[in-house]
Amino acid sequence: MFSLPSLPLARSLTLPALLSAALLFASGLAAAEPVTAVLDDLDRHGYASPLLGIQRLQAAEDRPDAGAPVAQQLRYHVTLAQLAVHGEHKPELATALKQLERLAGSGRCTPCGSYLLALRIGQADLANKRAAIQPLLDQLAALPPSSDLRFEALRLGALSRARMLQGEDAAALSLGLQAVETAERAGLPASEARLLNALASVHFARDDMASALRVVDDSYAIAERIGFRFAMAQAGINRSYAYGTLKQPAKEYQALLDVLRMTKDTPGAEALEQIAHSNLSAYHIHRGEYAQAIVATEAAERLARQVGDDIGLAFALSNRGSALARSGRVGEGMALMRQGMAYAEKAGGRREVVDLLSEQANVLERAGRHRDALAALRRVVELSGAITSAEREKAVLELQEKFSAERKNREIERLSLQNARAQAEVAAHAWRQRLWVALALVLLLSAVLLVLWLREARRRNRALLVDNAALASQSVHDPLTGVFNRRHFEQLMSQQEATVHGRSRDRHYQAAVGLLLLDVDHFKRINDTWGHAAGDAVLKEVAARLSALVREQDAVVRWGGEEFVLVLPGTSPEGLPVIAAKALSALGREPVIHEGREIPVRASAGAIAWPAWPGQDWMDAVHVADLALYLSKSGGRNRATCFMGVREGSDLSRVHGDLAGAAAAGEVELLVVPGPA
Repeated sequence: MFSLPSLPLARSLTLPALLSAALLFASGLAAAEPVTAVLDDLDRHGYASPLLGIQRLQAAEDRPDAGAPVAQQLRYHVTLAQLAVHGEHKPELATALKQLERLAGSGRCTPCGSYLLALRIGQADLANKRAAIQPLLDQLAALPPSSDLRFEALRLGALSRARMLQGEDAAALSLGLQAVETAERAGLPASEARLLNALASVHFARDDMASALRVVDDSYAIAERIGFRFAMAQAGINRSYAYGTLKQPAKEYQALLDVLRMTKDTPGAEALEQIAHSNLSAYHIHRGEYAQAIVATEAAERLARQVGDDIGLAFALSNRGSALARSGRVGEGMALMRQGMAYAEKAGGRREVVDLLSEQANVLERAGRHRDALAALRRVVELSGAITSAEREKAVLELQEKFSAERKNREIERLSLQNARAQAEVAAHAWRQRLWVALALVLLLSAVLLVLWLREARRRNRALLVDNAALASQSVHDPLTGVFNRRHFEQLMSQQEATVHGRSRDRHYQAAVGLLLLDVDHFKRINDTWGHAAGDAVLKEVAARLSALVREQDAVVRWGGEEFVLVLPGTSPEGLPVIAAKALSALGREPVIHEGREIPVRASAGAIAWPAWPGQDWMDAVHVADLALYLSKSGGRNRATCFMGVREGSDLSRVHGDLAGAAAAGEVELLVVPGPA
């Protein structure tokens, strides 16, 4: 007797779900919720389905547009992309990746490129484009560990999945465990539950069911504690597979019933519900309960057609055919099994075709049709051999391509060396022939040539010094305003970093560098009202007034567009409000005069004394200043919001995600400085 193949677990686990583990959503939809509240709730409670998570996020009342803080845009679009990957919603995924590409190309979002890389791997995995995944994975693996724990959990999870697909189970386990630990340290319980579910697939690949069950039980416990229904349902699918493999039918059956209870009538969870019904039908067939099996396959077929899953439809039809044939209706059952086979072949599932053929052989043998059963088994052997041969040929071709490329590169290098040596020998021979003739002329003209050469060398050196000075100035200064540019700012902050960290070894230190991020209010209105020439004049005057305000050791930087940064070494938090008030007054006390017209100028600002807490890097400080600037803008403009300090033991992720909320909770102290009337 041949055993009935259960629905392959890989169908529920090989989605690029590892890439969705860093950000997760709560179930259900709520109209007009603040986007920050939605994002925070995702991290804490998960969601009932990816579709409901996407709908809830898109319904948020203040979805960030292109003018919102970069950090808020990044978090929103990354979250949307991860849900789209998890739920296989390709249009939403394409839209989110396009927005992340815009952010990465703007130069204002350093981490956007790394997130985009990881999510493109998920997009390629979703499209089953394995050739496109490898170069992206190589780039992802080359990235150093990130201090952004949310991204680091995402990166490690993606690398773990890649190693599992390559058959490197030990490496996959190590990376998967690191991903789970990172999510736990980041305080992302929903992410931790998802990553544990993903880690179970590595144990399944190793046929280690005991370890898989332990991991799945941990995932289920976390998901149940936070109300993450979708992860509970996924854990239930994994449990049923493990129990079925371990020959524990009662537990397998209960796990499948739990999945159906959690997914029933839940939009976006149809795929999990379909898998549960299909596996339930296989359970009933094994026990000879053919009527119950047929009912389960009808539900599985309906759901598979609803979500457009040809492989799921193939198993639903085949299982119903098996149940009918085993109950005596062999002709009707075999017709359904052949119909299921056609769907599997249409979907290109060669291994699934082998599984379905094996079950056909089981049914035919049970019905006493041994010749037909043998024919089916022969096809199983042929297809299995073809699959193995194709995989072997693919591996050989990959090795041959790699070897050919390496050999070609070595040959090119050898020919280049030979050519260079031949050219050198020809040149040496020619020069030897000319040497004696030239020697006489050189002796006669050496004095004159030496004088001319020295004179020309001095002239060129002077010109070179002038050119180098001009190039050096251009490389660090903004061409419009003459103040330092963003490149010089990054170099300056990197130089300051060693000094800052050397002065902040404990929790009782004075900040080394004040950062004041200013943005000209309603600058687009200035351009629209008086023209772009007037806008340029305003930017030049803003730069001039700020330069006149700062000390010799300070720096004025044009951050981009109408944004400027003041770099103020040796400035403590207490000094920030004073400097901010002077800067706002310097910009707003008098209008800018352009072509006889008075243009009023006001600005909003965000300020921080870096480092604001031990170990804070300067990029994070700029991010917090940007959040403070956004509060100034949203609070009415013409003001500065100064970050005065953070309470010990505060949740820094809350500071980064909702600065106003952190201030309201007493975790940080903010001081608002009004601008001139």
